[in-house]
Amino acid sequence: MPYFPFTQTVQGNTVLASNEPTFINSVCERASKSQVCGGPILIIHFVYTGLNARGGVPRVLNTALEEYYSENNLRYLEVVFDFGTHRKLRLWRSEAESLAATIGEDIFQQKIFFISVHSEVTRGDLFAGKEGDGSDVAVRPEEFMNYLFSGGLQPLLEESTT
Repeated sequence: MPYFPFTQTVQGNTVLASNEPTFINSVCERASKSQVCGGPILIIHFVYTGLNARGGVPRVLNTALEEYYSENNLRYLEVVFDFGTHRKLRLWRSEAESLAATIGEDIFQQKIFFISVHSEVTRGDLFAGKEGDGSDVAVRPEEFMNYLFSGGLQPLLEESTT
């Protein structure tokens, strides 16, 4: 059965990016064993500014877990980031410091981080934010991770499941 996964917006209308269908031919695989975590879970989803994160894996995971956890034992945070200019990077570091202080005080034994971002096509650099004119700013993946997990978030990342 053909599948048309990629769309683009042209003059305000959503159209197929390719007229050729994508065929998915694969075997469904399942885990032979699983691990159940009974402790409180914190899901943090970092989302690039302007990116539509609806229907993504982090939200689906949260929705699936809501059936088994109370509000006290499951929290989902969606954090939009934009550190495309020096001023925005200073603001982000301040926001990250506050976020790290809040998360560090929580009782959550499991911290799961997701990052939703686009990349520059030719080099694969990750988009860090927008410049004043609205154009995307891309940085090397190492720089991106250093910027994103600045302000005290780095120690929390080392304790988490990514």
